Amino acid sequence: MTKVNTLSKLVLICGLATATLGAGSVLAKGDGHKQGHSQARFLLSNRGVEKLSLTDEQQTKLKAIFEAQKTQMKALRGDDKEARKAMREAHKAKMDALLSAATFDENAAKELLNERREKGEQFGLIKLKTQHQVMQVLNAEQKEKFAKMQKRMNKKHRKQKD
Repeated sequence: MTKVNTLSKLVLICGLATATLGAGSVLAKGDGHKQGHSQARFLLSNRGVEKLSLTDEQQTKLKAIFEAQKTQMKALRGDDKEARKAMREAHKAKMDALLSAATFDENAAKELLNERREKGEQFGLIKLKTQHQVMQVLNAEQKEKFAKMQKRMNKKHRKQKD
């Protein structure tokens, strides 16, 4: 095998690893668990209730929506930490096997990437459904106030990152 072939394979492998890790981080940054969690925490807090003038009925509906989201996420993620750890290790073993093989198996690589992407899409779908349900609970004035608050919070978080 020539040095050029070896080098090109190495570059391809690094690209695949970067794409795999990058896909997860993009999902996390775009609409990650923490962002959804802070939204729920704010809307269910005394401060959120006060700022948006939420009624008792709205608070009850929001609690039910976020509890349903939590249940769905837990079901998708799984309760058993050992099982999740085993799944991560299995994925890592598949990745290691792919990277250490004598020839690069593009189909296996695509399959690995698709597995990760599909799960991320499922989490994203649950989060978007929850956000839609939340917006249906709020009235027009509350939606407007909440949108302004979110813009301010996003600006604040971006400044903190920089």
